[in-house]
Formats: sequence, C-alpha cells, structure tokens
Amino acid sequence: MKRKKEILERMAEIRATLEGTEALSEEQINDLETETRNLETELAQIERRSQIAAGINAGTVETRTPVVNPVLGTVGTPGVETPPAATEERSFARDTVLATPEYRSAFGKKLMGRSLTPVEQRALDTALTTTDTTFTAPSADADGVNNGGLFIPEGMNLELLEQISLVSPIFRDIKKTNVPGVVKFPYKKTASKAKSIKEKDKTPDLSIEWGLLTLDISEIAETIPVTWRLEAMSVDGFLEYLMGELKELVEEQLVTDAIYGTGSDEMSGVTKGAISNEYTGTALDSFKAGLGLLSAKLKVKAKIYVAADIVEEIAFSKDDNGQYIYSPINSGGVNSVATYPVEVDPYLKPGDYIIGNVTRRMKMNVSEAFSITRDVSGKKRVNEYTAFGLVAGAAQPNTLVYGHKKTA
Repeated sequence: MKRKKEILERMAEIRATLEGTEALSEEQINDLETETRNLETELAQIERRSQIAAGINAGTVETRTPVVNPVLGTVGTPGVETPPAATEERSFARDTVLATPEYRSAFGKKLMGRSLTPVEQRALDTALTTTDTTFTAPSADADGVNNGGLFIPEGMNLELLEQISLVSPIFRDIKKTNVPGVVKFPYKKTASKAKSIKEKDKTPDLSIEWGLLTLDISEIAETIPVTWRLEAMSVDGFLEYLMGELKELVEEQLVTDAIYGTGSDEMSGVTKGAISNEYTGTALDSFKAGLGLLSAKLKVKAKIYVAADIVEEIAFSKDDNGQYIYSPINSGGVNSVATYPVEVDPYLKPGDYIIGNVTRRMKMNVSEAFSITRDVSGKKRVNEYTAFGLVAGAAQPNTLVYGHKKTA
C-alpha cells in the first residue's frame, strides 16, 4: 500500500506540472507522459495482486493458476468462462479506473440497461466521480465543461484513434497527447548551436527561445442509433459494434479538422499557419518550389503528403512521344520524390499536398476523452447513443508547406 500511495502522489505531481504555467520542453513532456504510463501499468499490477490475494484469504479464489477472461477481464479458472464471485475488497483509483476491465464491462452493461455486479458498480461509481470533476473549471482559453455522459474505456479511446490513423497518414503522424483540459504547450523556436571548446575553457550557456503553442478545440459530437433488436447481442459484441459505428462517424470530422481546421470553433489544422505554395501546372513541378520554402532544419524527416489525384497524374504522365514516363501497370506507386517519402492521404482535397515533418511540428491533445450518453425512444424502438469529445490541435507557424492548385 505504501508503493500505491507513492504512485498516486507522483501521478498528481506530474499532472500539476503539465497543467502549470512553467514552460516545459517537448522532451520533458514526452518523459512525463512515458512515466505516467509506466506508473499506471505498475498501479494496475498492484491492484490485480491485491485482488487475488484478498480473494485467496477469503476463500473465493482458488490458488491454482488463474486466467483472465478476455471479455470481462476477471479472474477465472482454466476451462471455465464464468468468473467466480469477485471479492468485495476490490477498489479502484480514479486516475486508472477507465483502463480496468471491470469498468469496460460496466460501461457496456450500463448502456445496454443490464444489471451490474458489485465490483462493476464500484468501478462505474469511481468513473462517475471522475466525470463529475473532470475539466469543469473554465480558463482564459476554454469554457468550463461538465460532462454528463460515461467516458468510454481507455482502451476503446486508443483503439478509436488507431483505427482512424489507418485511414489518414497525416492524422497518424500527428503527435497526440491526452492531458485533460490543457490547451497550451511550449515548443522550441530557436536554440544556440553547440560549440567546440578547449579542454579547460568554461562551457558556454545554451540559449533557447521558447514559443507557446495554443491549441484550438474541436467539439466532436455524433449520434449512433441502435435498434432494440441489435441490443440483444453480448456485451462484447455490442461494444465492438459501437466502436465500428463511432469510428465511421467521428473519422471524417476529426481528420478533416486535423488537416483543414481554421481555428474558429475548431482545431487549427496542419494547413492553418502553413507556408502557402499556390501553383499552376503539375504538382510534381511545384514540389521543388515547395521544398525551397523550408529551411534545412525544417526538412529533417520531412514527408510529402499528396491528394490521390496527384499520384494518379504522375502515374499516367507521358513524354513527348506519348510513352508513359512511369509504367502505371503493376507499379508500386510513387514512393518518394527527391528522397522525401511520399504518402497519399485520401482526405486531402484534389491538387493539395503538405510538405514537412508533421510529427514534430503539429500537436494534438485530447482535452476531454470521448464519452457516451444514451437516449431511449420507445416509439421507434431505438436507443440513440451520442458520442462527445473535445480534441485540440495546432501546428507551429511557418514550419510546413501547404501546396494548392490555383483555381481559374
């Protein structure tokens, strides 16, 4: 219990540091996020060991090798799907409850109107306490929010972002954080270079100029209608169905905002504040000019993200003799231009492309994790599940190139 207390105290310190006014470097933020994930994993292991030990002492858990039910996540006996009665000593921490299998099961059952076990109810009550106190305080950068829904389990949140990342390379490469309520992040604008010095000379101080990146917020809200007949499925089947529907609905708004968001009632996308490169003729001809707009430093690990029509234009281009320059048959596509990797993003508008290191220059933060509310319509025999989340984002100004074709 001493180690558990130390972990919770350290997690509170990290959260206070991230939400404080002190400027942190990107490396410091990354280190704190990594430490938080490691602490959460260790805390979950401590909780699990305590649960098993308490069950053995109470005689409710057998001492032979246990297994974890992949659906309910509770301790069971090999070859037996139904888990034994859970011990009443099971408790949950507010900071980690959304990642527990008990909350995942409680989340699904609550939405489906089914009864909960005492342990699931305890997990749900802990999560509701978290919901009541999460992201409620207004600040100069955002209005206060009091979420009345159920936060979807942490694993489902991660799965949602991973599924969307498979569709859009730009969205995939954007660096994402999950710091509730935070909309300002420091970044390094300039830094003095390291110098060679003689053995006994004093090391010169490193000069760094910090900038503050303010993220603009997109409010994501979509409604999923589910017939009563569909809700006869298992809890795990229902959650899988809900995730599929949620992905289809949220994907378009979230990816479109990440690329083209204007910063007005939505996040600032990668094109906002990027260096504009309007061109005529072919996109391939304009790549050289676009690359020339970036410094050598900004080109480090840069990629070229293109709309589908640009790749098609290059693939079917012909020389003066009417021969294809690149064979469009059985071709591996356009993989690089001037050694820079090329990827097709289906969400880029025709004729558009992005050049730069999106991973380093764009920041996205889930200011409030996705939650679900349930409305019942007896007349239509349909339950409506409304998903809600706040996602903030912005790119460092003048660090990416936005190429777009000039319209007539």
